[in-house]
Amino acid sequence: MVSVAMAVYNGEKYIKEQLDSIIVQLQNNDELIISYDNSTDNTWNIINTYASNDSRIKVVVNQGKGVVRNFENAIHHCQGKYIFFADQDDVWMKEKVEIVLEAFKDPKVTTVIHDACLTDEALNVIHPSTFVIRNGSPNVIHNFLRLSYIGCCLAFRSELKEIILPIPTVSRSHDWWTGTICSIFGKMVMIDKVLIYHRQHGNNATPKTRSPIHYQINVRWIIMMNAIKRCFKFRELLIRKLRGSKK
Repeated sequence: MVSVAMAVYNGEKYIKEQLDSIIVQLQNNDELIISYDNSTDNTWNIINTYASNDSRIKVVVNQGKGVVRNFENAIHHCQGKYIFFADQDDVWMKEKVEIVLEAFKDPKVTTVIHDACLTDEALNVIHPSTFVIRNGSPNVIHNFLRLSYIGCCLAFRSELKEIILPIPTVSRSHDWWTGTICSIFGKMVMIDKVLIYHRQHGNNATPKTRSPIHYQINVRWIIMMNAIKRCFKFRELLIRKLRGSKK
């Protein structure tokens, strides 16, 4: 079963298009978890209308705690074997779920990342590959220095959920943290194929410019220190992974 973890806030302008692109790919026993932060637009009515017409869609309230806690809340409520991140304003290509699940057929693969193209508000392509822009890589050290993919291109097995949660970062970077933990505790693979249109517009949570240096240092410090703590807490799982990689 697939679980899609979506965080929403003031998303009325684009969310219908994204919901339509996702639900058409879900099977009867899949689910779409929508975590809702208190909004000032019509997002609440839109998502509840979808949920009332499709039992696979579940709306959970986040009480306006911000994007990181919003995604954390969505992950917490996911019950599926494979958890996909989803932004409220992107559009999934029709074969995304099928292709990602194909990669998970390898039992050693615990995390899958794929490419995306950047578009403007009208879905006109600005750049054909985020992997090219970010020098995409599944390597944990590479991604600690600079995250080389975007969170909406990530899916992971549910057994990593208890290691990922709670998310220690408080201002964005939920995907940076999740990718780091997934890289440490499992096998991450890249699909060098564009599977979503990643829409760029004035209200994106994703920053358009590089963050200030003090923010970058602070986020890396938080991720590094908390990753070390999780390694100690789940050291038996980490040891099994390291032993398995030597075989």
